[in-house]
Amino acid sequence: MIKKITSIDDLSIKEINKIADDAIKFSLNKKKTKKSKVRNIFNLFLEPSTRTTVSFELAAKKIGHNIININFDKSSLSKGETFKDTMATLVSMNPDALIIRDQREFSPRDIYNNHKISVINAGDGKNEHPTQSLLDYAILKKKFGNKKITIGICGDIKHSRVAHSNIKLFTKLNYNIELIAPDYFLDKNNLLKINKNIKYRNSLNNIDNLDVIMMLRIQKERINKNLKSSVASFKNKYCLNMKHLKSKPFLMHPGPVNRNIEISDDVLDSYRRSLILDQVEMGVYTRMACLEFLF
Repeated sequence: MIKKITSIDDLSIKEINKIADDAIKFSLNKKKTKKSKVRNIFNLFLEPSTRTTVSFELAAKKIGHNIININFDKSSLSKGETFKDTMATLVSMNPDALIIRDQREFSPRDIYNNHKISVINAGDGKNEHPTQSLLDYAILKKKFGNKKITIGICGDIKHSRVAHSNIKLFTKLNYNIELIAPDYFLDKNNLLKINKNIKYRNSLNNIDNLDVIMMLRIQKERINKNLKSSVASFKNKYCLNMKHLKSKPFLMHPGPVNRNIEISDDVLDSYRRSLILDQVEMGVYTRMACLEFLF
């Protein structure tokens, strides 16, 4: 069966836990794992990326596969070729899997439906980023085991594909979810379709009940002009600093961080319960596990 990871919805709880468990095993045994059958993987990134594109490349190489990186500037899309024709060209080369980041929502799902090849969604617009959620869960499972934790997600939730995938995943795991954001960064009607029991806060004050606080980047490239003027007011009210962290929750952020807008310098540089760089490291191991899942 041709597998895909285009959404958290593609995965059962058993599959989510298998990927997380494999990622944790890879993190504990850092030797390269060569596979008997080498696969050819296309890594197509049509939006800027540092962490995700590099982690997928490292992941593939660590388990002995060939990976070909393709970005927009190196593709015929930059010369005016249609996306449909570009995909037909790439698929005709018979890759074993395609990893894609695209500003258009649902394009990974559409590629799978149209071409029946293994696809991993590395971020599609403001829709989803499932492998980021899987690596976040691998970190949390390594820390908390199967405990049902309370996690707060703060920031631009409306435009965040990371938030959407995480809310889906944490809902499947029966985590307690609290969303901390101004109304202009929330779409409650859409969130109700995922989880009717989410709690909402409009402040970072009094978050002592949280086991984890996950901050999100303001998606400047996806918000409209009217909202761009709200960045200053968001910074004043929602920038995480040491006074918010008296109960010592673990801190997460998918990166990149806008310093002193989402998280203050002192927290980024000295907070001892930050997992931000652990997330980057776990990204490689989780993407190894995702590729193993496909094949």
